[in-house]
Amino acid sequence: MAKDLVANLDLNLLRVFVVLFQEKNTRRAAERLHVTQPAVSQSLKKLRHHFDDPLFVKVTGGLAASGYAERLYDVVAPNLEVLFSGLSYLDSFSPQEVTQSVKIALSPPAMMAISGSLILKFKELAPNAELSIVSWSGQTIEELSNGDTLIGIHYGDIAYPKSIHRHQVAMLTAGVAVRKGHPLLREQKVFQQLADYPIASQIIPGWNDKKVVAAEVMGRYGMKLTVGFRAEESAALVDVISQTDMFMPITSLFPRHRYNDIAYPNVQVPDQDRYYPLYCYHHLRHRKSPIVEWLYQVIQQVVEEQISLNFDN
Repeated sequence: MAKDLVANLDLNLLRVFVVLFQEKNTRRAAERLHVTQPAVSQSLKKLRHHFDDPLFVKVTGGLAASGYAERLYDVVAPNLEVLFSGLSYLDSFSPQEVTQSVKIALSPPAMMAISGSLILKFKELAPNAELSIVSWSGQTIEELSNGDTLIGIHYGDIAYPKSIHRHQVAMLTAGVAVRKGHPLLREQKVFQQLADYPIASQIIPGWNDKKVVAAEVMGRYGMKLTVGFRAEESAALVDVISQTDMFMPITSLFPRHRYNDIAYPNVQVPDQDRYYPLYCYHHLRHRKSPIVEWLYQVIQQVVEEQISLNFDN
């Protein structure tokens, strides 16, 4: 039976072989590999044993390659270079070199708050890539699974299969938006008073399609909310609350600086219902993907900048 040349083969030995073949001198090979000359000689001994061939013989001024070593080099050198280059790429990801199309799904609140900033940041850091941003829908989890969508951004309380992995991007704080001049703005602290006004509730696919989360929260404290309006589009909700006494539940991600006719009462939501984690979702096969890890960092930065902008204003 022919010997299995792959079994138990140390890739580092092949690297020594390639350099030694190129230099035909153990001292110069040791200098290139940043090891001692005896270490190169020891590696050559192991290579000879593994391939059952002398590989190199001493001649005046250095070493001469055997015929087997010539054939081995032709096979090993180009493939080893590709392998080590590929492995190095894992740790040296450069967004400037990305040329692929990337699709990200954002929940409606995230779409409203960060889509513009995300596109600008993406174009700045990865100018050769094409970014598509779509709204999170009932098909997004399936699209994350089949590869149509690379990353999705949504709240934590959604259903997803074990094949989907998630990272927390930020912890958002609950709040309320109303029109300027709204009676709630005269209150120092607001919570129970919300029951006196109808709610304009945003429909967020996969999270509150068939329920109003704020109404459930208020119900736990013995209050009943009247639902005045529901819509998926953020612009429609803002338009409605700017002309009525309805209030709109929001989080710290809401882009306050864009709306001069909207105000924010000092809502005191109990701690157990005050915070909402925002997550980045992707398929498990991308868990160590350089581009996914990079995108997660970019999204986290954009979200943090938006929250800070609200705080500063």
